[in-house]
Amino acid sequence: MKTVFTRIRNALVLLACVAGGQLAWSSTSAMAQDDIVLCTVDDLSGDFSIMSTPKTYGYRLAVKEINDAGGIEVDGVKKKIKLVSYDGQSDVKRYQELAQRCIFEDEANVVMAGYTGAEREAARKEVVRNKVIYWHNNQGEGGIADKYSFFSGPTPEQQVLPALKYMIKEMGPRMTFIGADYNFCRAIGQWVRVAAGLYGGKIEMEEYFPFGVSQWQSTIDKIKGIKPDFQVHCLVGAEQVQFYPQARAAGLVTPMWSNVTISDGYEHKRFAPPSLANMYVPPAFIEDVPGDVSKAFTAKIRAMFPDAVYVNEHAAFGYVAVKAMAEAWKRAGTTDIDAVIKALEDDVSIPDAPGGPWTLRGSQHHAAMPTYLFKVDDSHSLQLVTPLGVTEPTFLTEVGVDMRKHAPGRQFLPSDNPTWKAFFEKN
Repeated sequence: MKTVFTRIRNALVLLACVAGGQLAWSSTSAMAQDDIVLCTVDDLSGDFSIMSTPKTYGYRLAVKEINDAGGIEVDGVKKKIKLVSYDGQSDVKRYQELAQRCIFEDEANVVMAGYTGAEREAARKEVVRNKVIYWHNNQGEGGIADKYSFFSGPTPEQQVLPALKYMIKEMGPRMTFIGADYNFCRAIGQWVRVAAGLYGGKIEMEEYFPFGVSQWQSTIDKIKGIKPDFQVHCLVGAEQVQFYPQARAAGLVTPMWSNVTISDGYEHKRFAPPSLANMYVPPAFIEDVPGDVSKAFTAKIRAMFPDAVYVNEHAAFGYVAVKAMAEAWKRAGTTDIDAVIKALEDDVSIPDAPGGPWTLRGSQHHAAMPTYLFKVDDSHSLQLVTPLGVTEPTFLTEVGVDMRKHAPGRQFLPSDNPTWKAFFEKN
């Protein structure tokens, strides 16, 4: 891939580099081939910047720690990681272009990109098509089975299933579901159906809304009329979360559950209490997760980025993905893509991951990790309700996939699991 043409072009192209949470510009070194290149694309501006920017903090901290320790020995030479970061501007169209730039101009050894599923797929398809390793580093809908694609964050079987089991048992079976109208929340809707089917729940309402929706009165009135035992939400972006202050003002105080609210957008810090009161959330990491490792990670992020409002889930899993790649490069002793994938597929463990011990399962390209259930109180403090334990990523195994033997190159959804077929039959 490294040609004279691309080396010359590398010396000229301007790259966006994240510096202290701000976007700065610097020239790319013509000596990039002497580094291991990590290229990231995240929403540092636009509708999803609140959620995505902390992920870049995790990348920068991990790279600093690895480089300060001397780098990684590959091909008999110690190399540092060169971090190249771009702003996707919350614009799906930019992700394809920037992924191509990562590959062809920056000659990235790995690309980490995307917040929403649409952003992820725009970037991932370009990276995978060019046989470069791709990581998505926030919670996702799971089920992607592709040789070059890896996932550091929690999946619905680690968040939706154990948490909704608790909610159905403690609150009652009747629930409503509202979510953003795109692939992630549509998939979460499927997982909610599985949870209801497995644990005796009943979905009284299921509706999806465009990202730009910010006025919720008619939906609030509908939920109040249904009087569910609890609400399930998959509201994404700065506009949709306006639901919360509007619902509180309208007197809708039914318990709520979401795997994106708080964990992603730390709305309890952004909205006045008690807008988010009675919200339950199941993160794999947020700065409120107890334990010395969590506290130490949060302290290190705040030392580097003192203006950070909240250390969210994405900060942790951006950090973990870089650490996992460093371990794979070290094991492989090379940056050769196939050799590094083999190292990743031998399972990679990060015992001191911010939320607790984390292990990439090579057969799944997803990780085992602990999750936690928190409740937001009237003052917007988070109270730990219960640890949800360590959950293995077994979904692909259950539909017959072992990535070490064969990568189908597609995404599986809960409806692909034959044992769950009845959960998707029309009433």
